Amino acid sequence: MMDNQTKICLSREIFCETNLELKSRMMARPCLLDDNDLVTKSRTPVVKSGDTSSVQTACDVLSRGGVVALPTDTIYGICCAVDSTEAINKIYQTKGRSFSKPLAICVSSVQEIPMCVDVGGAGAILPKLLPGGVTVVLPRSPSLNPALNPGFPTVGVRVPDHEFVLSLCAAVGGPIALTSANISNGPNSTSIEEFKEIWDDLDLIVDGGKLPLSVGSTVVEIYDNSFSIIRRGRDYDKTISVLSDQHHLENLSSEKSK
Repeated sequence: MMDNQTKICLSREIFCETNLELKSRMMARPCLLDDNDLVTKSRTPVVKSGDTSSVQTACDVLSRGGVVALPTDTIYGICCAVDSTEAINKIYQTKGRSFSKPLAICVSSVQEIPMCVDVGGAGAILPKLLPGGVTVVLPRSPSLNPALNPGFPTVGVRVPDHEFVLSLCAAVGGPIALTSANISNGPNSTSIEEFKEIWDDLDLIVDGGKLPLSVGSTVVEIYDNSFSIIRRGRDYDKTISVLSDQHHLENLSSEKSK
């Protein structure tokens, strides 16, 4: 049997071979001229986030190693079960994303965060930032799937302020891997029509309607006595206020708040 490192290397080789195929397929795919008829032209099932069975439907797809697109409190994302190496690789393939770019994870409550990361001295800080539009980067737990962000000692963790995502995480019973629903480096999506080029590579689409924002979460790495903003996004001002003003951590970011 192959060890985990061999499996990861093999997965990366497969990704490199299929990435060019993906881009060629996307270029050859005919344009969908009528956005009102997009759903009927996709092979991927679509459910409404408000449907009573939508959470269970998404949970079933994730449990089978599938990839699901869903609305969040920021932008649309695509997700999979953290324990499914095959699904993690499928996310990278679908997006044409480099393995050098790690995926974040989501959990259903702040209380679950210590199962995924070493919170250290940030334990008192996290409830003031989450749930919300913030991704907190902390040392990863050894229990996480080694195929998730291999080589990275840290992982970004979120508790989105969004009922569907929280309910899905609770139904799954553990963290899910989450990233934006788009081709890598493309614009953020605020409706399912805006990521139609990857529809056929997904296993389920959860339609939450048009989202009010087009900005992702603020990503911040927290150390013992300091922090660094990796990406400025939603809830940035709250993040600075909590970390600098309330907890007096030093801001190591190159772009300091004004």
